[in-house]
Amino acid sequence: MWKKPSTTKEPENAEKAYEYAVFLLSLQLRTAGEILDKMARRGYSSVITEAVLEQLHGQSYLDDERYATVFLDNLKRYKNLGYYGIKKKFLMKKLQPDLISKILDEGLSPDEELKIAERFLKKEGVEVKSSADNNQSDVTYSTYDEAQGKQKQKIMVKLKSRGFRGEVISRLLR
Repeated sequence: MWKKPSTTKEPENAEKAYEYAVFLLSLQLRTAGEILDKMARRGYSSVITEAVLEQLHGQSYLDDERYATVFLDNLKRYKNLGYYGIKKKFLMKKLQPDLISKILDEGLSPDEELKIAERFLKKEGVEVKSSADNNQSDVTYSTYDEAQGKQKQKIMVKLKSRGFRGEVISRLLR
């Protein structure tokens, strides 16, 4: 009968730890926090893990700021998430909170978030009328039935659940 070869974990072997980290990065781009977590679960000691992370940073294989910038651009382009929805995704990627704040403050303005919210509502089948013809950059919700209050409430809940900021929601639903 065939036996699985024993895969002994060597928590003090820096070379194997480095190879494992590079293997993880070859599968997909990862943050330092994700690599740290995976290596800890694999049994590598924290001293070896920190040394490997330093080596990867030195070789530019690992750059959380670049990762966060690219990730933010992709989320803005392909996902209908607001500021807090994107922040949650960043936290799931184990990015540092100060880096998250910096990237979001620089890369996601309320106007961009408003455009994303408008795109989301159009996708949901909600009629959104832009008031650009009045030389205003705001977008307003348009409805013609008497249940406008309930409809706005439902839309507000949808937008909040996607992580949009209150100021964006209020600008959109004026």
